[in-house]
Amino acid sequence: MTREQAVILRENIEVADRMRHHLERSHQRIVDDVPLQPGQIPQLNDDQIDRLDLYLGRFSKLQDFITSKLFRSVALASLEDTSQDVSLIDTLRRMEKYGIVQNLDDWLEIRLLRNSFTHEYLADEAAVAENINAAFSSYEVLTTILTRTRQYYEKHITPEK
Repeated sequence: MTREQAVILRENIEVADRMRHHLERSHQRIVDDVPLQPGQIPQLNDDQIDRLDLYLGRFSKLQDFITSKLFRSVALASLEDTSQDVSLIDTLRRMEKYGIVQNLDDWLEIRLLRNSFTHEYLADEAAVAENINAAFSSYEVLTTILTRTRQYYEKHITPEK
């Protein structure tokens, strides 16, 4: 590991922690709005929609950052050869090996959920309610992965002082 790779990982952890903080604030603000039933979707007022949209956006951004930046910087700081990691599954298996991701299927479900937000339209009330509820429930998975990433960094990567 080079010091530079360790610094990049530390910086990415700090960015992810800030994102987690903002997601936590949004999570707290929608606690009274979920779980949602499909019939409730058309009844949501503008403030509820704004809170839910903000949560889903922050959820998606954090999930995407973890996948695209944080996991890669963990592997590079660990001096792993990532040239053969051609798919998300390869990366997730590596994170599973490090103990950062506990359940590969949970992460894949969150990734699919995040992708569905991008292409979701309000016509299917059942899908909208299901996805919002799933994102709310998946909050703990994201925060646990961030905690494990920090623990991995502190145990295996922290540069000598």
